[in-house]
Amino acid sequence: MLQFAISPAVLVTAVGLLLGPATNRLGRAIDRCRSLGRELDNPAAKNIPQLREQLVITVKRAHWLQGCITLFGTSLFLSCLMVFLLFLKILAGWPVGTLVVAVFALDVVALMSGVAYFLLDLSLGLRALGIELAPHLKAN
Repeated sequence: MLQFAISPAVLVTAVGLLLGPATNRLGRAIDRCRSLGRELDNPAAKNIPQLREQLVITVKRAHWLQGCITLFGTSLFLSCLMVFLLFLKILAGWPVGTLVVAVFALDVVALMSGVAYFLLDLSLGLRALGIELAPHLKAN
C-alpha cells in the first residue's frame, strides 16, 4: 500500500520545494510595485517612462506568480486526492484505477504549467532589470 503512495508523496515534496521560492518572489514583486509607486508619486522623480515600464512588467510578474502558486496548489490538492483514491482502491477495493491515472495526469500538467509560469516570471524579472540598468550599461 505504501509503495503506491510514493509517487504522490514525491510530487507533494517537489511542489512544496517550489512553492517557497514562488511565494517569496511574489512578495518581492509586490514590494517592488509599492516601491515603484512611491517613486512615481515623488514630484522630483526622474526617468518616469522607465519607472512606469518597470511597474507594468512587475505587475505582470505578480500575476504570473499568482498563476504559478495557484497551479502548484492545484498540484498539491491533486496529489492528496491521488493518495486518497489509492487508499480507496487498495483498502476498500473500489475500482478507481482509471480515475487515479486521470488525476495523476492532471497533477503533472498542473505542475508543468506552474513551472512554465515560474520561468515566465524569471524572464520578466530580467527584462525589468535590463530597463533599470540600461543607463548604467550604456555609460560603459
